[in-house]
Amino acid sequence: MKTKILTTLAVLILFILPFLTGILIGKYSPYMEGNSFQTYVIILTVVSIVITATVLLVFKYILPSFERIGILLFLLICPIIGIIGLVAPPDLSLKMLEHPEREHLRYILLFIAAILFGVFILLLFRSDSLKVKNTERWILALVFILALAEFFWEFTHHYLYPEGLRAWIDQGKSVEEFGKNYDNFSIIRIGVIGRYIQFISIIWLSLHLYKLRQIKIWSPILVIIFSLLGITSATVIYITEMNIPKGFELLFLFFIPGIPFLLLYWLGIALLTNFKKREFAT
Repeated sequence: MKTKILTTLAVLILFILPFLTGILIGKYSPYMEGNSFQTYVIILTVVSIVITATVLLVFKYILPSFERIGILLFLLICPIIGIIGLVAPPDLSLKMLEHPEREHLRYILLFIAAILFGVFILLLFRSDSLKVKNTERWILALVFILALAEFFWEFTHHYLYPEGLRAWIDQGKSVEEFGKNYDNFSIIRIGVIGRYIQFISIIWLSLHLYKLRQIKIWSPILVIIFSLLGITSATVIYITEMNIPKGFELLFLFFIPGIPFLLLYWLGIALLTNFKKREFAT
């Protein structure tokens, strides 16, 4: 009983930890007047090192090999904290050109998140921990590759937004028209397809891990709810061509690329806190 209470408490704390930490370092956000970009990067780096070292020390010896690779998903907390700590959406105005490094940092953090997810998937398939048949294995590998490919394409596209805006202005074109041109409907369509693949693959992963008894039931329930919201958001964005109806603006929150990584982080918590009785007996 004590173990169950402590585990539940740990899950709840870890669940909100990126938000609490992100809010704490948010006062150093480079988007706030007078704050230094370098200071924010240093603080985020120190926080990330402390979290990584703590997780490795705590979980390295008490987890079997399968759950141990869940550390990679848990470490998504580091880029998530960095993005939350920016406490501002992307600045798509002309002012962006004064501080392009802020937008670059946002997408560097998302690149790091995608790499952690990619390494997790690679180790998962190499270890044959999923226990799937060969044909299904190749199909799943292709789906996850597509999910990762869209992430990397999308992050590269948005990382280069300031450079694209600068080139557009240098050609004497209107600033107001740039966004519609750079993020045209073809780009949005690719993003929508990407979210479908990403959310569906995360749903499958959570259900399969539950089937293997590697996570508790709360994890796939949570993943399914948020993923369905993400899929609904992508559908509305596709149908309305990004002109979300008034009153439904909140749906856009579930379309941003950080949401799949937040779900994967929660999946990492589920893996790391799924202690077996034998683990407490040692």
